Amino acid sequence: MAARINPNPAAAMTPAQVKRLTAVHGWAGVVLGLVLYVVVVTGTVVVFGHDLAAWSQGNTRGHLSLSHVGLIDRFVRDITERTPKANLGTVNVYGSERGELTVATFTRAMHAPSGRKQAFGSIYQMDPDTGRLRTREDGFIYVEPKKHEASALEDFLVELHIRLFVPDPWGSILTGVMGLLVMVTGITGFLMHRHLIRDLFVAARPGERLVTARDRHILAATWSLVFAFLLGFTGSFFSFAGTLTFPLVTQTAFGGDRAEMQRTLFTPKVTPDPRPADVVDLDTVIARSTEMAGSPLRFMRIRNWGRADATIDIFHWPPRDRLARIHHVFSGADGRFLLSRPRIGHQPSLGSDLYDLIQPLHFGDFAGVLSKSVWVGLGAAMAYVIISGLQLWVRRRDADPLWRGFGRAVTITGYGLPLAVLASAYAFFLAEALDDPFEWTSKGFFIGCAGAILFGAVTDQRRLASRYRTVLALACMGLPVLRLVLGGTGWAAAITAGDGTIIGFDLALIVLGAGVWFRRHGPGVRKVAEMKTSEAG
Repeated sequence: MAARINPNPAAAMTPAQVKRLTAVHGWAGVVLGLVLYVVVVTGTVVVFGHDLAAWSQGNTRGHLSLSHVGLIDRFVRDITERTPKANLGTVNVYGSERGELTVATFTRAMHAPSGRKQAFGSIYQMDPDTGRLRTREDGFIYVEPKKHEASALEDFLVELHIRLFVPDPWGSILTGVMGLLVMVTGITGFLMHRHLIRDLFVAARPGERLVTARDRHILAATWSLVFAFLLGFTGSFFSFAGTLTFPLVTQTAFGGDRAEMQRTLFTPKVTPDPRPADVVDLDTVIARSTEMAGSPLRFMRIRNWGRADATIDIFHWPPRDRLARIHHVFSGADGRFLLSRPRIGHQPSLGSDLYDLIQPLHFGDFAGVLSKSVWVGLGAAMAYVIISGLQLWVRRRDADPLWRGFGRAVTITGYGLPLAVLASAYAFFLAEALDDPFEWTSKGFFIGCAGAILFGAVTDQRRLASRYRTVLALACMGLPVLRLVLGGTGWAAAITAGDGTIIGFDLALIVLGAGVWFRRHGPGVRKVAEMKTSEAG
């Protein structure tokens, strides 16, 4: 007889076991729930990180695909011919979210503040149609974000999500712990479900405020159970890989030699040959690699430029029939195809296949806008589950003044974080026009945090949520207006270019703001507020 999956996992447990499991589930969320909320909300936003960068920079041509430029070889050679040979150990070529062609030439040099060897050289931003140089940055080009990042807004949100502005390596470790917490709450939530299938379609029961909130919490949690486990696992993997996993592998397998670890796991094996040799035509190699991969080029790296042992690494976006990216390696001296490399190691393996899947499953970019939209929806559901779960926990203990104070903190964080993120966007657009956006974007966030906390501290608890919604609605609808007023790309230009990113983000903010405004001021809301006020009296 075939084994059956029990749709009611809680039925097999005793009341005492369910009580202990509920305590683990609740306290796990209470202790670190607000930090977890920050990680989930920022992660939900950065799913569309590259699109956000293009929107913030007013780029209507989208992420530049090197497969369609056709002039890469000429542009790159113009730069390498005037670059000292000492800085030609590596040449990176890729398109930015501003629609520019980026060429970076560098070698590795010791960076005293970090105690590690970092890329030292020059990074050039060029017009992809004419090759005209727009900007050039020199020095440790991948240390300061403003030297290599296209958008200060995207860079800030990614850093906030990954490290929470906590110094390395503790920030990454903290977000890794948050990933484990997501897994714990997901597993305990699954075990606690008495009617798992029914809860997928539970309907709220009007008139019972606590029960209705609980029903909504259960509904959102049930739909995001699998996603929570998946996101927690992949997020923990990324957080711990650089802080624990690879350092441990370096110490145990490579005697602490980080460079040797990177050569063994991530660099194609090539017999050293320092004899001078011209690099083959890059456009020809790009065309051949694109035909083999069946997908556009994402990134190209030439190692040992001008030497007989030069190699050309070409990375492609995943084709439609697979989730993982494609990595081809060619000889830089004669253009021979050498191998197709997995993400880690030199030969295909189960480990490398699993490693390839972690990134697209975490970022949700494997099916373009569709999959990213699903990931954003599930991420928003997770954020709601966290906040609603904390609110339910507090309401059962609202006789205690300490828990009432924590309830206010939950409300401040729930609404204050989105407001602070919007404040960082406002600061970005203002600084983009007047000053340094990489400095003021983060300052705008912390100013927004301070304002949200102060507002929450002085506002009456019964009116706090509704007043937050008013401010949030106005902030959402005002951001596209500010972008346009400060000279951002207009809708007519976006339509002419056939790009929907700019219009899509503007409309999303307007619709979101209108939805929040309707929630605050729409029909029936005032009546419900009056009923709650009379109940409280």
